[in-house]
Amino acid sequence: MNLIKPPKLKKGDTIATVSLSWGGAGDEAFLWRYQLGKKRLQEVFGLNVIEMPNTLKGSDFLYNHLKRGQST
Repeated sequence: MNLIKPPKLKKGDTIATVSLSWGGAGDEAFLWRYQLGKKRLQEVFGLNVIEMPNTLKGSDFLYNHLKRGQST
């Protein structure tokens, strides 16, 4: 396998956050951790942070909108 190493992130680069598979980042009990991490990425590393559409929807939303596989 030939791995490709991406270029190093630098100040001003934009990164996107995604939801955990169970949606915890958007839950009230964990949202402060997400916000703290985002703040550190912005202030310490100088990165622009954007959220993907479902990043902060929470576990209830993801549970209620679960895509179930089709049986054959």
